[in-house]
Parts: sequence; C-alpha cells; structure tokens
Amino acid sequence: MIKHGEITVDTIFVHCSATRPDWMVDKALSSKVAEIARWHKQKGWTAIGYHWIIDRDGTVARGRPENNVGAHVQGHNMGSLGICLIGGFGSSENDPFEKNYTPNQESALRQLIEDIKIRTPIKKIRGHNEVAAKACPGFNVGRWIEKKSPRMRPIESTTVQASAAQIASGAVGGVTAVSALDGHAQIVALALCAVVILAGAWIMRERLRKWSREVAE
Repeated sequence: MIKHGEITVDTIFVHCSATRPDWMVDKALSSKVAEIARWHKQKGWTAIGYHWIIDRDGTVARGRPENNVGAHVQGHNMGSLGICLIGGFGSSENDPFEKNYTPNQESALRQLIEDIKIRTPIKKIRGHNEVAAKACPGFNVGRWIEKKSPRMRPIESTTVQASAAQIASGAVGGVTAVSALDGHAQIVALALCAVVILAGAWIMRERLRKWSREVAE
C-alpha cells in the first residue's frame, strides 16, 4: 500500500508535458525527465512534481518516489500520484487520446495504472483538467477509461444519424406510395406520411436529448 503520511494513496491524476511531438526527439527519456525536473525546480519545488513519466515510444520512467507527496495538482497532491505523458502541446480538454499521443503511450499508461492498482487501492483516475482550468492532459480521462470517443457535434452521434435515416427512408417510401394513388386515397396517404415524419422527428428530438446528456457526463 502506498501512503502519504497517514493517508492512503487512492487517486491517480494524468498530466501532459505540453510539449510538441518532436520535443527532444533525439534524447533519452532520462534527459526529458531531467528537463522537466529543471522546470519544476525553477518554480521552487524540491524535485520533479510527477511520480511517473511516459515517453512517446511507451518507455516509462520514475519521477518522484510514490511515497513522497507530489507537486502536480494544487490542493490534491496528498493521497494522489501524478503520471505525465510526453506531448500534448496545443491540445484541448476533449481531444481524442490519439490526436496528441501514440498507441505505445496508451498501452503503457493503461499498464502503469493496472500496476499501481496492485500496490494501492485506487478509487479515482482523473485528468488535471477536472480540478483546474487547464486542457491538461488534453483528453477526457473518464471517457478514455471507459473507451468512449468524445462526440462534439450532433451529426457525429450514431443515434441522431439513425433517426435521420429513418425519417428520410419514411419520406421516400411515402412519396413512392402516394404517387401510385389518386384522389381521396392520396390525401389519406399524405396525412399518414405526415404522421410518420412527425413521429420520426419526435424520436430524433428524444435521441438528441439523450446525446446531449451523454456528452455532458
């Protein structure tokens, strides 16, 4: 079990170095860790603030010892570990993971989290952006953990797409059927088509509401 004094570590925070993909690309991870440590010491900290650092190729390096309180999330350092992904420059808080990081980093991060869970009872895995007005780490950690892709526009929602397809199919079918009729039968058929289209629009509205709730979670 990992402890910070009398407090058991039960939270992991994911961070990024906010560096470009080619930052120190020809240097070993140890050199990158040393550079980040230098940044942190310039702030007056005693050492690097993160406990773990993951390079672009998935290599993992130790930072601050796990039993030492980190310096990575103001107000939340006690009882938490900080993992830093190299990269994330120019990212936003809802970017997909793969926009700013590599598959090797994803595999390494998931494995590191599982390894930490063996050593201490982790209850929460969070992004820095959940407790501070920052984009870091450049993706929604909760959605990433659950393997959900962020959807920013209604047109990208499969439920909305399905409703639109149903309405279009109903309209086309209705027009085809009406064209084969005449007189009073056409009027009745048109009225039925209108009912079908309105019902489809109502279903689409409900699915839009559901999509909005999912994005807000």
